[in-house]
Amino acid sequence: MYRGRIRDLAPGYDPRHIEAYMRVAHSTLDGLSPQEFRYEVRVACGCVDEGGLPMAERIALSFGLASPVACFDGEGRAA
Repeated sequence: MYRGRIRDLAPGYDPRHIEAYMRVAHSTLDGLSPQEFRYEVRVACGCVDEGGLPMAERIALSFGLASPVACFDGEGRAA
């Protein structure tokens, strides 16, 4: 839902990681104004940069934001 907007605002970052860090501070992102959303994306980018990709991936998984690749086994079936 938010990944398209995040992708536009934070190219080069995994949108799942950015969304996960945003959700640490906000239970819902719907209430953010466009200006607040942009600000929170920038903050989340800084969190990814500071905490590293392994931490960002763990946080994303904790919010149920699984990688599309992780959803399938080696045979292309849902895991």
